Amino acid sequence: MRFSLWVAGLGLLVLAPPAPAGEAKQDGPATPPKQYQVPYRLTGPKHILIRAKINNKGPFNFILDTGAPALFVATKVCKKLGIDPDRKGWGTFDRFEIEGGVVLEKARGRVEEPFQLKGMNGLGLAGAELHGIIGYNILAKYRMEIDFTRDKMTWTELAWEPRAPLGLGGSGGQGGLEIFGTIMETFGKFLGRKAVPDVVPRGLLGLDATDDDGVAVVKSVLPNGPADEGGLKAGDHIIKFKGRSVYGLDGLQRFAHNVTAGEKIVVLVRRGSDKKEVEITIKVGEGL
Repeated sequence: MRFSLWVAGLGLLVLAPPAPAGEAKQDGPATPPKQYQVPYRLTGPKHILIRAKINNKGPFNFILDTGAPALFVATKVCKKLGIDPDRKGWGTFDRFEIEGGVVLEKARGRVEEPFQLKGMNGLGLAGAELHGIIGYNILAKYRMEIDFTRDKMTWTELAWEPRAPLGLGGSGGQGGLEIFGTIMETFGKFLGRKAVPDVVPRGLLGLDATDDDGVAVVKSVLPNGPADEGGLKAGDHIIKFKGRSVYGLDGLQRFAHNVTAGEKIVVLVRRGSDKKEVEITIKVGEGL
């Protein structure tokens, strides 16, 4: 079952607005633009889901949608964080931190739950509880490169400040369409479906790997990270992960996606020119 958010959907392969659409800064950055590797996954209906912390709380699940004019954060999340909307329905988030290192200070967003979000949660379409939508006013600040064969996308910071969205007033601005969210939510309950909670911290291994002819090879390890402390080294060929055979980078990513913070996992690697097998125990760290 497909479910489309807003009108434009998710045309995110490369997002870099033309100069007339906003106010470009006159002087370019003196240093190379910052780049971030932002982890993501696809929901059942193929929306892009990322995670973010708000004021150091979370993580919360957000869908990327270029068709949404702004950042939307669910009312219940804002209430939990103590963020009150102004008379026009906008809230200010002192620190909005997207997994991968993107940090926005004093981010402005709508405090409401659009009917699309309510409907998807009601039917459990995303496979996780959704807490908001990241729209154009934030996405336009970055050039985005997405390769759907990888589990991270590249965000490059732009010297660009998009214009504030117009036409977003107080509540009731969805033209009566919000009733569809309630209908889908009720229908989901009737079917016994619900959003799946997914707010536990992501497990952190602290390694970067590549695929070499169907073999997952460690490119580097994060200094003092879990993999480094466990004894994993660059050049190691990972052949087993928690007792299961690893077939290429895709297999490693699939297993690594399900680890949880604090878990101890055993990894079997082949090391060096003699391909000596070494068993390593890694205590999973806590990511965002």
